[in-house]
Amino acid sequence: MPRRSFLVVALVVGSLMGAGGAGFFARTSSQTQNNPGRTPPATRPESGLHLGGGPTTRPGSHESSTKDERDRIAGKFPPPKEKASGESERRDAAAVDLTTFVDAVVLEAQHQAVTLTRDDFRVSIDDAPRRVVALHYVFRGPQAPVAGASIAVGKGVIARADEARTIVVAVDETSFPRGDERGVAPEVEHLLDVIGPVDRAALIALPGAGPVTFAVRHVDLLERVSHLVGRAASASAGPSSSFDALGRVLQDLVKLEGPKNVLFFSAGRQQKISRVAEKGDAPSPQLATIVDLAAAARAVVHVVFSRQARLDTPDSTDLHAIARATGGTVTQLTGDGRDLAPVATALLGGYVLEVEGRAADREQRAHALAVTVAGRGLHVVAATRWMRRSDPLPPPVVAVGKATAGVG
Repeated sequence: MPRRSFLVVALVVGSLMGAGGAGFFARTSSQTQNNPGRTPPATRPESGLHLGGGPTTRPGSHESSTKDERDRIAGKFPPPKEKASGESERRDAAAVDLTTFVDAVVLEAQHQAVTLTRDDFRVSIDDAPRRVVALHYVFRGPQAPVAGASIAVGKGVIARADEARTIVVAVDETSFPRGDERGVAPEVEHLLDVIGPVDRAALIALPGAGPVTFAVRHVDLLERVSHLVGRAASASAGPSSSFDALGRVLQDLVKLEGPKNVLFFSAGRQQKISRVAEKGDAPSPQLATIVDLAAAARAVVHVVFSRQARLDTPDSTDLHAIARATGGTVTQLTGDGRDLAPVATALLGGYVLEVEGRAADREQRAHALAVTVAGRGLHVVAATRWMRRSDPLPPPVVAVGKATAGVG
C-alpha cells in the first residue's frame, strides 16, 4: 500500500450551525498536527464568511488583483467566467486534441486521498480504455493556496489551486408545503455555510427558477432564503416540475467556465421522476437527460435532505441516483455541526486526469465514463457520463515546505 496523505475537513462541533464555513485543511498524520508551516484559518467576520489565507488567485493568472482583494474584504463574490468562444475556443480545441480531461475525487475513510499517482488510475470512455498521460490535483476553496503549497501530492502530480468555486444552491419548493418555510429557512441558511468568501454563488428556488443569477454578497443569498415558499400542494407544480427546472439550471451552467457544484436541497417530499431502475437496469429517460446535462456543464449534483426527510421512500431514490451518476454526495442534515462534512469534503478539491484523446471526443454528446483506482479501501467518486470541454486549468502552486506524507 503506497504512502498517502489526506485532505480532510476539520469541523468543530456546532461550528457550521450559523457560524459560517469552518472547513479547513488538516492532515490525519500526527506530523501535521504540529506542522509549523500550516496557516490557521483567519477569524470569521460577522457575516459568517470564512476568510481564507492568501491573495485571490484566478485561473490562468499568477497575480492577484487589487480590486479582487478589495471585493474579498467587502464580502463580495466574483462574477462567473464564461467559456471561451469563437476563435479562441477553436485554438484551444486544436491544442487539446491529443489529450482531454476527466474529474474524479478519491476517498479513504471519508477523507480525500491526495498522494495517488497516474499509475493508480484506470479510465475508460465508451468502454474503451484511455491511458492517463498526466495527473493534476486541484485544491479548491478559501484555503486552496495554503493547502497547495503545504500538502504533498503524489509523485509526478501537478498541484494547482482555485479559490473561487461555482456553487448553486437549488431549493426544491415542491418538497415542503406552504407554511413550513420557517422550519426550512434555517436549514437552507446552514447549507450556505459551505460557501467561501470568493465563491461564485447563487440560490435559486425550484421549480420556478429562471436564468441563474449569481449573488454579489453573502447577505444577498440570505435575503433570497426569506422569499422561499412551499409548493408541495400546488397544482401548478407537476410531478416532475422541479427536475425539469434542474435540467434548465444545468443547461444554463453549460456556458460558464470550469467545474460547478449544484447543492439540491429537499425537505423530503420529493417528486418522483419515474420508477428508478434497479442497479444494472436502464435509467429513466428524464434522469438520463439530467445526468447528460450535468456532463455538458461539468456539474456535480450534491443532494442535501432536511432533518425531517424520510430517506426510505421510493421517491428519494431518484435524487440518490442523480447524485451518484453526476459524481455527487448525499447527506442529511442532523444539526450536530458535522452534517455537511461530506459536501464540504467534496468541495475541497479533486483530481483532474489528463487522458489520451480520441476523435469521437469532439462529438457534442455525452459519453459513458468509468474511473477506477488501484488500492484497497479507496473509493472513487466520479460521474458516469462525460463530455469534452475546453476549460483552462487553474495555475500551479509553488511548494513551500511541504509536509511529508503519512502512512494511510
